[in-house]
Amino acid sequence: MLKKLMALMTLVLVILTFGCGKTNNQEIKLGAILPLTGDAAPYGSALKKGMDLAVAEINAVGGIRGKKLTIVFEDDRNLPQDGVTAYNKLVSVDKVPMVIGAMFSSVTLAIAPIAERNKVVLLSPTSSDVLLTNAGDYIFRIYPSDSYDGEFLANFAFDKLGARKAAIVSMQASSTTSISQLFKKLFESKGGAVISGNTFNEGATDYRAILTKIKQQQQDIVFLPAALKESTLFLRQAKELSVKPKILGISTLYDPKLIELAGDAAEGVLFSSPIFDPNSQSPEIVTFVEAYKSKHKAAPDILGAYGYDTVNVAVESLKFASSGQITSQSIKSGLYEIKAYKGVTGEMSFDSNGDVTKELKIMTVKGAKFTPFLL
Repeated sequence: MLKKLMALMTLVLVILTFGCGKTNNQEIKLGAILPLTGDAAPYGSALKKGMDLAVAEINAVGGIRGKKLTIVFEDDRNLPQDGVTAYNKLVSVDKVPMVIGAMFSSVTLAIAPIAERNKVVLLSPTSSDVLLTNAGDYIFRIYPSDSYDGEFLANFAFDKLGARKAAIVSMQASSTTSISQLFKKLFESKGGAVISGNTFNEGATDYRAILTKIKQQQQDIVFLPAALKESTLFLRQAKELSVKPKILGISTLYDPKLIELAGDAAEGVLFSSPIFDPNSQSPEIVTFVEAYKSKHKAAPDILGAYGYDTVNVAVESLKFASSGQITSQSIKSGLYEIKAYKGVTGEMSFDSNGDVTKELKIMTVKGAKFTPFLL
């Protein structure tokens, strides 16, 4: 009786195994890790909308070599440990050869060493921390590194704005600290002077002492690498104290909440941003915007655009797989082969570290609206 039971169980396992194999042969499954609940959920939701549109479009034209593209989404709640748990589930249970994520650098940095050790591609849509540059051969991102952002902003301040004296007011975090250091190094190498360097902790609410010192020193520009909440408070207090120098921030300011929270104190602030203009007449962007509006009944924001591009870049890498054998190794090799890929967030290539190279632009707030900055 025991032998018959064991034989029956073995048969069931064989059937299940072949059944699963047959299902897998009908689809190409990738994983994704985003903050879908918690405080960062609005950002994850915006990114997912762009990803969902890309998947729908790909499957509408026959999928990938006749196979349906499926993305298994997991929630990290913007917590590193949850991100690691989500990654382990995707790799061990869902057997995905590639994970799109995470969204925020702290979570991506927690997952990266595990992905590198497992040799599973990790493609982040929006992580910018400089530490990811050397995270490993299987780690990629389509959002520019903070090092690229810092250098771009230093060149802009010196060459375009003609600034020669700068104050740096930086929030204490790994990414903002790196941007500050790179900005200072390049700005001074070009002949500029950083008259004062100031730091504050995340969650700080009073910047008046820093602003008073800046006002007395008469800087040409204030460089403010900080998160959105802290930046809005800084801008409001700068207006209260009539601080005159131009304020130059980073891409964290490209959020409608900036105008909502800072009000008219946001007028004239400058900040970097990857290129995405929903009003562009470029055929690729016009098509994307129309499709996004049709699916989601609203215009896309920059996160929706990044979600869309991330999926399409991932699919582009699959084209380099030989004989239809899609593995993490073939995906990695495919990503390195991508050159001058035209996405809705700009033209993209990957360097030897898996970092993307793409154009940035300067945005400003004018008449309570975001607009490209023109000299």
